[in-house]
Amino acid sequence: MPLARFVALHATPEPGPGSLPAPRFAVMIARAPEGVVLVLSCYRKVWELPGGLIDPGESPRQAAERELTEEAGCQARSSTWLGLVEVNDGVAHFGAVFQCEVDAVPAGFENEETAAICFWKPGQAPQPMGDSDAALLGIFG
Repeated sequence: MPLARFVALHATPEPGPGSLPAPRFAVMIARAPEGVVLVLSCYRKVWELPGGLIDPGESPRQAAERELTEEAGCQARSSTWLGLVEVNDGVAHFGAVFQCEVDAVPAGFENEETAAICFWKPGQAPQPMGDSDAALLGIFG
């Protein structure tokens, strides 16, 4: 399956997408003192924002905060809704986008999903990077 390509960011109020489909996934733009937290996906082999599918009964915010902990080993502090991202991998998908602050990121963190962690700063994007993640950092970074 191809990597999803960025289509658009929709400025919608939280939690509902209005006339757009409900989000199926959530991502977190986590700002650490070193920069925005990125994880190297063991599955997709690209640097990306922490995120994943929203579990049944879970809110998009809960999913974004859970995925940040699972994929980067850090805790979100005061997460904020940013909007709804639309991506396409042959089919349109919608995801919730949040940002937060984190006080610390564990050194050398890795697990079955995450091969490594790095930090994004303007003009310092690691490669290869997911298209939709790069687009979101271009908007909110």
